[in-house]
Amino acid sequence: MSIELIVGIIGSAVTLVIGLFGGLITHRFNKNSIKHFEQTAKIEEDRLMKELFTEFNQRYDRINNKIDKVSRLPEDKWEKLKEEKKERYSGVVIDFFNICAEEYHWHSEGRINGKIWASWHKGMNDIYSRSQVIQNLWTEECKNEGYKSYYISKKDEIFTLNE
Repeated sequence: MSIELIVGIIGSAVTLVIGLFGGLITHRFNKNSIKHFEQTAKIEEDRLMKELFTEFNQRYDRINNKIDKVSRLPEDKWEKLKEEKKERYSGVVIDFFNICAEEYHWHSEGRINGKIWASWHKGMNDIYSRSQVIQNLWTEECKNEGYKSYYISKKDEIFTLNE
């Protein structure tokens, strides 16, 4: 065997070992990068969920007492209210509809998880179900495909009567 052949074989072996070592390092680096990316994505998803949760709860807290009052008004008392008060209360109900629609939208986009959505959906439907006044206002909002302004494709996509 000649020296050139031995040097060539050793050189090839060294290249092979370096290549394998480099491949292992690259594989390990890629694995760590993917793990880091997944953790960062989860943290970002949690941050966004917390922001949405906080924002919606704050908005709902601002109208909570008023929407509760409207939801407990019988139709005959609603009809006897002065127009100014009806308009004010109607505005609160529209705010409620907007919050519900936005929560539904973000849930549909996968930004609000199922447990939170189930809780919110139950609460919004409890309010809707106990109030003929709110149901009537929703029906008015939905006329002429008005429900589409709430990011939905059919009237009963958000609210359902609790039986």
